[in-house]
Formats: sequence, structure tokens, C-alpha cells
Amino acid sequence: MKWPVYIMLLLSSCNLLAQDIHFSQFFAAPMLVNPAQTGLFSGVVRLGGNYRDQWGSVTVPFRTYDFYVDAGVQPGKSVNRLGIGAWALSDQAGDGSLSSGELAGAMAYHLRLDKEGDYKLSTGISGAWVQRTVNFANLTFDSQWNGYNFDAALPNAETGFVENINYLDISAGMVFTATPVSYLRYFLGVAASHLNEPGESFYFQDNTLGTRWQISTGAFFPLSAKVTMHPMLFGSFQKGAREITGGSNFTLVMESGESPRSLLLGTWYRYYDAAWLMLGYAMGNLTVSASYDFNFSALTPASRSLGGFEMAIVYTFNNKNKKDPLNCPAYE
Repeated sequence: MKWPVYIMLLLSSCNLLAQDIHFSQFFAAPMLVNPAQTGLFSGVVRLGGNYRDQWGSVTVPFRTYDFYVDAGVQPGKSVNRLGIGAWALSDQAGDGSLSSGELAGAMAYHLRLDKEGDYKLSTGISGAWVQRTVNFANLTFDSQWNGYNFDAALPNAETGFVENINYLDISAGMVFTATPVSYLRYFLGVAASHLNEPGESFYFQDNTLGTRWQISTGAFFPLSAKVTMHPMLFGSFQKGAREITGGSNFTLVMESGESPRSLLLGTWYRYYDAAWLMLGYAMGNLTVSASYDFNFSALTPASRSLGGFEMAIVYTFNNKNKKDPLNCPAYE
């Protein structure tokens, strides 16, 4: 029987309603959301990482790690920018029977659409080498039921499978950013993952990853001299599955000047799945944030509404001697 593997695949991604890894703090994993966001920030180089730990109240926690770096290359007097980036990701599902890893690279071009630079169009593409591994020795099958319990010493009667699969995954996207006035910004992004629809099966079956469309939009505007609001809406659609997330982050400026410090607060909701709070702190070029999901899905009886803990960290290197023509885009 193959159903234990399929159940694991479902549980490892049930928070997304598809077979893709994601973070609740999607705004802290920009290239995973849209490769057009590669190099789309105020600065020269950006380093970041994300960590997610979920379903600890149901089973052995599922853990996901992501580390990334991207840079904006802007030669001479160019008013446009080339973005280059890379990331590494690891995901361990439950007791480690199912694991995923990927190494990826991305490139984007950020084009200024008007003389003042108030409107910009970014296009990007990424390619990832993905490996998925399953340890069949850690699974139990119906052939191992001895009438009283599952006996791991009995043969599982499984044939015609592999424990490792590898494939290339291609994604592309676009982001439009508008800054009609200095204190007000909007953005709209569209991305498509699995454009090459890679095959993914441990049993040599015809199972392909359907193209996943992702739409993100948001704004940045002040509520007062010290408080700004960053509302965002994110949608993901893949083979009939969907995810809709909405909410807002708020930035409270505690100290400005050469050593700026800010407190970050966020409230978010994922339709028919979870809600979470985000708390963060920004000091100079460093931003650290944490969040916790409260589950409202069909898993609530087992999870007791306890979902996942998540942390994100971002550090940006700036070039103080050169003005940034991107003028601090909305996705930061």
C-alpha cells in the first residue's frame, strides 16, 4: 500500500493546501514569493533567514529552514538595477521520513518607467534544483499489521519505488511598484512557480506539479509621524487548491536619526486555516521578527488550535555614497 506516503505528503503541506513549502511571514521570504523581488530593496546586499516549526502538538514537529542572499547591481550612472540572488531551503516532515531540500538562483531586472522614478516594473526568473527523500524503513504498511499492532519486523511488501527524486523547478514573476508621493507606495506582483511542471513521484507514476500562480499586493502609508501601516494581500492558486492571506504590519518608530529603532507589530489571517500575530524589532540595518499561528482548520481537534512558530531575520548592507533609485520599494 502506498497511502502512508501520500498522507505524509499531505500533512507536510496541509497549511498551504498544496504541495509547496511556505512561510506565514511571506514578506520576509521575498524571492520565494516572487523572483522579481530579487534585489528589490533599498540597499546593496541583503542577507536573510527564516525558520518554521509546526504541528508539534500533533506529531513530531515539521521544521523548515531558509537562508538567502540577494544584491542590487547598478553600474555607473544607470537608473535601472539588476538583481541577483540565491537561497537554500530544507524541510523535515515529522519524524524525518520525508525531507525536501533545494538550492536556487534568481535574477531580476528593475526598470524605471518615468523620469522621476516614481513608477517601476520588475521582472525576474529563478531556477531551483530540488531533492525529495523518503525513508520507507520509517513507515508502516497494511502488510505489517499482525492482527494486534504494526510490526516493523514484518516485510512491507513494497516494490517499484525509489527513496530519492530530483528535478529542476523554474519560476518567473513581475512586480509593479508605484510611489506617487514620497510617503505613499503601492505594489502589485504576479508570479508563476513550476512553469516546467516537473514530475514528482516515488513510484515512477505520472505525477506532475501543476503551475502555482501567486498574486500579492499591498501598500505603505503613514498613520502618524511615528506610525506606518503596511497592509498586504497574498493569494496562491494551484490545481484547484488555494490560499488567501490578508493582514497588515505596523511600524512604530522609537528612535530616528543615525541609529533608528522601530517596533514591528502584525496581525494576519489565512482564510479557513489560521490566524497569527507578528512581533518584531528593527535596529539600524537589522530586522528580527517572530510569529505564531493559531490553527482553525479541520486539524483543530488534534492540534488544539496550536499551529506553528516562526522566526525571520534580515540584514541589509547600504551604500551611503550612492542614492538608491528604487526609493525603498514596498516589499521590505
